[in-house]
Amino acid sequence: MRVKQLIIVISFLGFFISSCKEDQLAPIEKDDTAPAPVTNVAMESIPGGARISYSLPKEDDLLYVLATYKLGDNKKREFKSSFYTNNVVVEGFPDTETHDVELYCVDKSGNRSIAVHVDVKPATPPVTETYESLEVIPDFGGINISFKNSSKADLAIYVTTPDSTGKMAIASTFYTARANGAFSVRGFKAESRRFGIYIVDKWSNFSQIRETELTPIYEIMLDKSKFREVILPGDSPTNAFDGAMRNIWDGKVLPDGPNCGAHTGTGSTGVARYFTFDMGTTAQLSRFSLQAIADDKHWFNDVTPKRYEIWGALSPDPGGSFDGWTKLLTVTSVKPSGLPTGILTEDDRVAGRIGDEANVPLDLPKVRYIRIRCLENWSGNTNMAFSEITFWGNDK
Repeated sequence: MRVKQLIIVISFLGFFISSCKEDQLAPIEKDDTAPAPVTNVAMESIPGGARISYSLPKEDDLLYVLATYKLGDNKKREFKSSFYTNNVVVEGFPDTETHDVELYCVDKSGNRSIAVHVDVKPATPPVTETYESLEVIPDFGGINISFKNSSKADLAIYVTTPDSTGKMAIASTFYTARANGAFSVRGFKAESRRFGIYIVDKWSNFSQIRETELTPIYEIMLDKSKFREVILPGDSPTNAFDGAMRNIWDGKVLPDGPNCGAHTGTGSTGVARYFTFDMGTTAQLSRFSLQAIADDKHWFNDVTPKRYEIWGALSPDPGGSFDGWTKLLTVTSVKPSGLPTGILTEDDRVAGRIGDEANVPLDLPKVRYIRIRCLENWSGNTNMAFSEITFWGNDK
């Protein structure tokens, strides 16, 4: 019996709480009186949109200002701005034509004011600006595309090329919200090939298609099964925290854990750390990539290399000196967001997964032995840990 009473009490309390919530969400007072409209309206053009400022009416129950517009396909878009501010931003226009935007004041009862019409003339949309800024050049095994995106809009850059049937198909998609940048699309033979590039924003606005025909520069990825560890005087050990040099050419980019990479330690040191390995092949190097241990702890953080050098030699000095070595590259890893160490955006994570990539100048000599020399890591000392390294070049 007491159990039944308890169930009834709990049910009543649940109903009471639910009713209270419903009462809290509903307007305290409901009326049918429409608020007055905004006045003193002014428009400022922004890329793909406008910032509309205004004076709010003196209404005690004003809730927000609603801005609406329709595009040619009759698609309606709405933007709201709280009564705490005196402007609303409208976005997503595909051109710089004049568009009619309607402004409504909306009160707590859901009543709308009469519409105030504003002629909006957007500045050049991001998809158009970025499309017009595209520069496409041949790259090793593919093409390189550079772009500008001054408004830092969320964009997707699509690259198409003929598939096995000759039909243009998407080969790569690059997502960005950066002011400028460059990326490469690779994996093609050194023969003339058609490419198409177009841009899409978050509003599904499409740019035109930039078409070009280019010949990728010849290269192959060097065979990592031939890589071997070399220990010379002065070289740093790479086995701290269960690390091993062989892990950086096993083809796996792993998060922190067993066999995730090579690690020289964490102790503070004012001397650059370096280690050496044999690629097993003499080659004219064209580019390289270095990928961090794949997690938030190591992307642009911890002992992941921040500033480092890549050296090459045909026959290194057995004494361990840098005699006979040629500096191939000085690399500075750049965090896209620029935020303090330990704070990552999605752009940072995408860049972290890709890793550092750089082209090796083609006027440098052929090499067989590689030395990685860390000048500074993301913790401020000279130790290093990373998961994978890859080289491309001409071994003929």
